[in-house]
Amino acid sequence: MIKCLCIQIILANAPDFDQQDLLDVLNERGRYPEIDADEQGTWISFNLFTENLAALWDELKAHVLPAPALAELFRTAAIVVAEGDDGWRENLVLHHHDPDVEIDSLT
Repeated sequence: MIKCLCIQIILANAPDFDQQDLLDVLNERGRYPEIDADEQGTWISFNLFTENLAALWDELKAHVLPAPALAELFRTAAIVVAEGDDGWRENLVLHHHDPDVEIDSLT
């Protein structure tokens, strides 16, 4: 079953955000997200679709989150969520810029 993993950037926390930086790193990995943006300019989301969420998340943790152009962005303004077994009704928070938010596991 295909699931979605969403990288959401909170734009108020990243005033100098250039989406091309994130797209460049994702594209280097062969990942081409669907992009959604909030009409009020609050956030922008990069949606990646896969049949293997765990493998995709492992790839992102190893190659995207720590990328020099993105590390600060993920530390200050990013949220990563994925569909759970019951779709978005059971979403999983995999990364959050707020260290007080509880993080879920894919295992």
